[in-house]
Parts: sequence; C-alpha cells; structure tokens
Amino acid sequence: MQQFIFGLANGSIYSLMALAIGMIYSTTGITNFSHASMIMLGAMISYWCLALFQMSYIASLLIAITATVILNIIIYKLCVERLGDLSKQVGWIVTTFGASIILDNMARMIFGTEPQSYPYLFNGKAVEIFGANIMLHEIMMIVIAILIGTVYESMMQTTRFGRAIRAVSFKPSTARLMGIKSENVILSCFAMAGLVASVAGALIAPITFASYTMTSSIGIKGFAAALIGGLGNSRGAFIGGLTLGIVEAMVATVVPAGFKDAISFLIMIIVIIFLPGGILSAKIFKKGVASAEKV
Repeated sequence: MQQFIFGLANGSIYSLMALAIGMIYSTTGITNFSHASMIMLGAMISYWCLALFQMSYIASLLIAITATVILNIIIYKLCVERLGDLSKQVGWIVTTFGASIILDNMARMIFGTEPQSYPYLFNGKAVEIFGANIMLHEIMMIVIAILIGTVYESMMQTTRFGRAIRAVSFKPSTARLMGIKSENVILSCFAMAGLVASVAGALIAPITFASYTMTSSIGIKGFAAALIGGLGNSRGAFIGGLTLGIVEAMVATVVPAGFKDAISFLIMIIVIIFLPGGILSAKIFKKGVASAEKV
C-alpha cells in the first residue's frame, strides 16, 4: 500500500507534466523541449523564496508560477512564433532545446550545483492508511493533480475559451476564419503550461530535492508519460502519468533502484512501438463513451 500510494503521488505529478506538454502540442503540433526546465525552475525559484527570503509556501509558489509563465511566453515569442508555419519546418526542435540548455545553465550559475532539501507540506506529517504510513504531502500531490486536471477538463468542455482551444487544436486555419485569434490561444496555452510545470516542480521537489539536474532526472518523465498516454490528449496524460508512476513504484520493490528509470523508458518504447497514439489509441478505448477526445 505504501509503495502504491507513493507511485500514485509521483504518477500524479508526471500526469501534470504530461498535461502541460499536451497543452502546447495540441495547439501547435510541436513538443516544447524547454518544458522540463520550467519544472526545474518552478522548484528552484520557490525553494529560494522559501529559504532565502523566508516567504510563505503560497507566496513562494506564486512567484515561481509568475516567473515560469513569463519565461514560457518569452520562449514562445522568441523560439516558436518567429519560425512561421511550424508544419513546414522543424526549427522549433533546435530553438526550444537550445532554450532549455540556456535556462539550465543560468539556473546552475544562479542557484548553484548542490541539490537542496525542499520542505514537505504539513512539515512531513504522515497518517496511517491500511497499516501504511502515508505522508500528507503525498496525498496533497494526488489531490492537487486531480483538482488541476478537473478544472482544465471542465474549462475545455464548458467555456468559450476551451472551445477556442479545441478549434485551434483541430484546424488552426479554419479557426482563424471563424474569428478565433489562434496566436492568442497558443500564447495562453504556453502560459498555462508554465503554470502547471511550476506547480509540478514544487510538489515533487521534496522527494527528488531541488536542483538544476531535475531537468533530466524528473522533467523527462513528463515526456514519457505524455507519449504513453498519447500526445495532446488530456485524459491520456493522466492515464500515462499514473501508469508510469505506479509501475515505477512496484518495479522498485523487486529490482535495484538504479534500474527504475530504465524500466520506465522501456515501457514508453513498448507503447510507442505497439500503440503509437498512446494507450488510449487501443481499440478498447475507442468504443462508446470511452472514446478519447483530443485536447
């Protein structure tokens, strides 16, 4: 039970990472390779606000969110928007990946190279569930992920802005003819992705420690979760993230910890080979109400 809850908590954060990746992919058709750096910056900025300036957890998180939202908007303006038609060239691979390297090196210079111990919510208190000691922080990770996913899905289905996102996702050129400002919608998705990335980074930092190396150690798990669930699918993001987190936790009980990441990416490779569209592209999920809807 303890390992299952731990895997569920980590999987919830992987789901948020995958959701943020999907927000951008669904409206632009590209993968933002600087996304993992936003997760790292969300953790590092909020940590230094907590440790250096003695701010409250909420205030630190809000500052981190503001910073990552602004940075994501700048990345869109400098690295994506100026490229023109993204369907006709792949320059965004170089520009977004280059932005990630720049951000990682800036974080290394500003925050240092030593991993920092990030405080748990509720001071690390735990409760007993079915004989297992479960940290309240882990429970909050799950609750916050569910809340963000529910709010996002509700927005997509019930608001004009959500319908605009789905229209741009389906056919940007047609959306423009309908009077939808596609550029503003895409910019908003980059901003929302920055917000979600920052929250994900701050929530998982107590488990992984806050460090500039989070980009490769944790941030890349979001890409794996997005591919497992299906790029651009909000429901698939959560299925992919939870699957990855739970399998990781269960595998860690029978194999050395060093092999955990290898197993995770082995799952990703298998899914990509047999289900290129992600788990939700399987026939069982295409029947009736279980049909997966693109973001």
